[in-house]
Amino acid sequence: MKPINSNQPDPQEEQQRLEQDYGYAAIYTAKLLYRQKPVIDREALYAKVQEYTGPLNTADDLDEQQESLAVWEANTSANGNEEPLEDHYHFFHLNHTLEYQEGPMPVQTVLMPSKNAVQPEEYETAIQQSWHWPEVADAVAGCTYEMMLTDMMARGMPHQRRLPLFNHVLRAILEIAPCDAVYYKESDKLVDPQALLQAFSQGNELYGALNIRLYNIQSDNERREMVMDSRGLAALGVPDVQCHFYDIEPAEVAQFLMNTAEYLYHQGDIIADGETIGMHEDQRWRVEHQYALVGPRRVVLDVDPGEAYYAGMQESNRSSRSQG
Repeated sequence: MKPINSNQPDPQEEQQRLEQDYGYAAIYTAKLLYRQKPVIDREALYAKVQEYTGPLNTADDLDEQQESLAVWEANTSANGNEEPLEDHYHFFHLNHTLEYQEGPMPVQTVLMPSKNAVQPEEYETAIQQSWHWPEVADAVAGCTYEMMLTDMMARGMPHQRRLPLFNHVLRAILEIAPCDAVYYKESDKLVDPQALLQAFSQGNELYGALNIRLYNIQSDNERREMVMDSRGLAALGVPDVQCHFYDIEPAEVAQFLMNTAEYLYHQGDIIADGETIGMHEDQRWRVEHQYALVGPRRVVLDVDPGEAYYAGMQESNRSSRSQG
């Protein structure tokens, strides 16, 4: 099914370009890790999801017992056996509808068990960057069961609507079926479920969706060389942020990247190459769109903190420095 967009004669090619070159996620995913398989009150979950996301369907489409809840129930399993997939939940969000060539279609979210048991090695890179949660390795090691939450038919949805809708569904699940760890696939970030719920209550949509990563660069240079970047924004259609630098306190760079990433999330990709930005009058760091130094491949807004500290190069000021 193709979204309607008169400015893009071939939406499928544009979608492929966004996914391959820019890191856009056509399907957004989070995993919920449990020590043991949870017992989920289906009716309570439906009610909670509807409370946070609005109507899931019209009453005309359902019987009296379902009232205004719209939930897709699978009647057969993947192998064709006549067994209900009791652990699958499929929500149609009627107040989040997109226009496609075939007609309007509501954005959907799906909760289902993962095919495999928890594999701690799958989360190794996320654990290495979990500065915010020191106990994360023990939490993951104790988990044996996974459920996966994804969105569907959400491509083209503005990221300021897409992520909050996803987070609202996730919040409902965590309140009805608390887990032991949440993994945002697109940001490669593990978060404490209680900390995530607190962030949601404070209106912080990026707590799990945005990851600030730090890498030390080993070289013969006596100076302390590092790369710091964000991961998670590109999956939503907004550039991530990176800085390749010498001898600056990582906390200062982290705060700068966090502030810039939050600005991009709320305002969109409106900062032009060659512009300078800063958190105070004396801080003027030049920015430029580039491909990320550290995978996955995606577009980032590269930050130049000044000639004395910058370990990279930007085309917008390459000539001026070579002449200097």
